[in-house]
Amino acid sequence: MRTRSMQASLAALAALALLAAGAPAAATAPIQLSGPVTDRVAAVAGDEDRIEAAIADLESETGIGLYVAYIDDFGGYTTQEWADATAVDSGLGTEDLLLVIATEERRYTWSVAAAFPLTDGQLNEVASERIAPELADDEWAEAAIGAAEGYKDAYRGGSGSSGSSAVVWVLILLVVAAVVIGLVLWRRGRGKATSVGAPSAGRQRKLTVEQLDNEANRLLVETDDAIRTSEQELGFAEAEFGTEQTAAFAAVLEAAKAELSASFKLRQELDDDIPETEPQQREMLAAIIEKLVKANKDLDAKAAGFDKLRDLGRRAPEAAAALKERAAVLAPKITAARGTVEDLQRRYPATARATVKDFPGTAEDRLHFAAAQLDAAEAAVDAGERGRAAVLVRAAEEATAQAEQAVDAVARRAVELDDAAARLPGVLTEADAEAAEAERLAAGSGAAAKAARLRGAVAAIRSAEGPVDPLEAVAAVERASAELDRELQAVRDAAQNAQRAREQFDRVLMSAQSTTAAVEDYVNTNRGAVGPEARTRLNEAKQELSRALALKDSDPSGALERAHRADELANAASAAAQRDVQGYLGPRQTAPSSGGNAGAILGGILLGGMLGGSGRSSGRRYGGGFSGGSGGRRGGGPGSFGGGGTRGRRGGGGRF
Repeated sequence: MRTRSMQASLAALAALALLAAGAPAAATAPIQLSGPVTDRVAAVAGDEDRIEAAIADLESETGIGLYVAYIDDFGGYTTQEWADATAVDSGLGTEDLLLVIATEERRYTWSVAAAFPLTDGQLNEVASERIAPELADDEWAEAAIGAAEGYKDAYRGGSGSSGSSAVVWVLILLVVAAVVIGLVLWRRGRGKATSVGAPSAGRQRKLTVEQLDNEANRLLVETDDAIRTSEQELGFAEAEFGTEQTAAFAAVLEAAKAELSASFKLRQELDDDIPETEPQQREMLAAIIEKLVKANKDLDAKAAGFDKLRDLGRRAPEAAAALKERAAVLAPKITAARGTVEDLQRRYPATARATVKDFPGTAEDRLHFAAAQLDAAEAAVDAGERGRAAVLVRAAEEATAQAEQAVDAVARRAVELDDAAARLPGVLTEADAEAAEAERLAAGSGAAAKAARLRGAVAAIRSAEGPVDPLEAVAAVERASAELDRELQAVRDAAQNAQRAREQFDRVLMSAQSTTAAVEDYVNTNRGAVGPEARTRLNEAKQELSRALALKDSDPSGALERAHRADELANAASAAAQRDVQGYLGPRQTAPSSGGNAGAILGGILLGGMLGGSGRSSGRRYGGGFSGGSGGRRGGGPGSFGGGGTRGRRGGGGRF
């Protein structure tokens, strides 16, 4: 009785899977997938079990989930737009691949998340050797089975030469069981984690700590980029419609920023000198992923409403006109910024201008890119392509905003350096006096060595050959002074210690705020290349600055410690961000300046950048460079208000 009941249940589940595939119908718009195999044209009727068995084997061996859709045609959409929209709407995750076959149009395409474990080259090879030949012979089921086996071989590093013989031995009971497995995987695949391209809880348990760490880092970068873009988009909307109409979007953005900040804090704790056990690491990494999934999901839920509010498709002409006015104002400012950088080069060392030295060229590049997008947007409006016009205008807006940010950053950096240079002589004189006081109050104690270190820092600055970086010089003196003050706290009374902390606080705060703002500008305009380390240190620097300001009146000594820590973290973030960008640019070591897509990808305006398909990340670093391969794609469109579900994907395909 129990056996018959089990058989009946399996049969019912199998029947449910077959019914879920749907009746034959032409595809006119992206769809939601009904399971591992969605057959809208009865192309593989009777062969679903064989396909699903191959898919289940692929998932079991590699963790890759394969979804295959058979349709009539792409209904006027580009193949990639159709596949990407279907994948996102169906909640496919980081390790899921959607293969779409249009039997009448005789086209096929695939769509994967940016961090999918196979490269564009591997995907193209499977397509050319295992998919396209079968499709050319109208072997619809064999194409899907060949794809599953090819992806498995590619993941293992094999040749991918086997055919469909691997499934011949499968008995009918195992086939039915595969259907059940497929349904379970499908239900799991539509859980909350995979809706933004993150591994589900079950899949997380199968990952090594290193793999989980890579996944958390990828999501940190992706979410930080999504929030930066959303914040910029919200600024455009607030300027147009006011804060009342945009309040709901502002609220969800603030909540997402809080989740991101909490995730960065966990990342910082994992990176510090205090080791965690493997279970602790797993728990913290899982918490990072959970928080980032929530942030992305909440942002994505508001994306459609935001686009409806701005309605750029209809308002493209007036938005383009406003951007052209901003560009006209910006052009002479770029010329002035170039002169400012040249002046800084004459008066200060390279370290003082490192974060802004390329900004005039960056601004010019972004402005040229924006102009090209606006030209294309006008052509799209004339052709009645409102959706395309909206995308192009959005890209032009982001590029123009980055150009403005770059120009403003140059001007601000010049003011900060000049202010620090003006204050430096007084800081050095005060340091001499502090060292003398320490020698008088605590002769023979540990303070004497710290006083000597402070005098050494002062002497090094005064005897330096050539110009010094005044911001770094002030910071170096204040660090040495802080070490000495810690030694002197025991011989000073509480009032003296508090007064001394207040005197130092403003100088240290200015240095920390200046460096933090400079790194913020640098990361934002180069975010297509900046990895998780720089972003984590930058976030923690901003948090320490907030804590320092909150303690300023009640605990001057504590506030000073926080300000010193913020300055230290900001400098670490600056160094990490510059390393990432230099690694991304490669041997040429100069930012793109042609006004083409390369600069827009580096700036994170066009999706792709370091999260694209050039390969798998390793450790806590991300690879850079511009990869490709026939049929490969690196994002392409600009980001908008929203989370991971609205970001770019990779794909390819062709005719057969």
